[in-house]
Amino acid sequence: MTGSEHLAPATILVVEDKPALRDHFAETLRDLGPQVTVEAAADGREALDRINDASSPVDLVISDIIMPRLDGEALLGELHAAKFPGSVIMLTALGHDDVVMRCLKRGACDYLVKPVSIDDLIAAAANALQHRPSVGEAMKVEYDPLGWFEVTGQTSESILFKYRKFLGLLERFRIPEPVASEVRLALDEFGRNAIEWGNRFDKDKKVVFGCRILPGKVMVYIEDEGPGFDPSKLPDPSADPIGHIERRQNEGKRLGGYGVHLIKNLMDKVIYNAKGNRVVAIKYLR
Repeated sequence: MTGSEHLAPATILVVEDKPALRDHFAETLRDLGPQVTVEAAADGREALDRINDASSPVDLVISDIIMPRLDGEALLGELHAAKFPGSVIMLTALGHDDVVMRCLKRGACDYLVKPVSIDDLIAAAANALQHRPSVGEAMKVEYDPLGWFEVTGQTSESILFKYRKFLGLLERFRIPEPVASEVRLALDEFGRNAIEWGNRFDKDKKVVFGCRILPGKVMVYIEDEGPGFDPSKLPDPSADPIGHIERRQNEGKRLGGYGVHLIKNLMDKVIYNAKGNRVVAIKYLR
């Protein structure tokens, strides 16, 4: 399920120097529905001209990296400097990890490794249009290729979306399954809590996501600028499922609340600071 049937009207610009691939990507993306307009450009320079001359805003750019005149990385730099309000997905060759990391740091919300499958292309485009993480959105990234990265940004669903892409690099660090999936699940739940209940969607507050790959273990942490909470007072939803749902509805909260207790079973250690606005979760590699 891509959720493409719920997409708002949008314009996608495909930037690819090879005509056959460019046409293939454009035709594939038109399957997102009649509410989506797909345009194309042969390189970064033509893409900038199309964006600047467009009668309606471009919402998503999907760009190859290696191109003549102006390559994808340089195009992303121009869009970042201009605070382009749309999203950017980069297309890269296998093994270009350093380039991928530089593009994520400059504001790209996603990357796809060539050859790109139809399903992956449609899913990535639909997700980017739904979450709308913009290139111009403030985000600080620290990264060590030996196994550490930290993302700091404004409170929004889009920073969580971007952080998931950094977690996608776990497989490059040879983190096996199901450990990698369990770590991603933990970060997703903790991240939503930090944004929704820690910072209360206040864009003036920051949220920090971090991951360290250490010998024998993976350590992830999240910190928000909210008032914190006492995790020992968090009720166990499995003790009274119906009452749990009713309490959350009365408090105006989304359905769920099982995540924190689930994570305690998935991760080997879950540690909160005294304030309750920073959590560290550790998974040992057995």
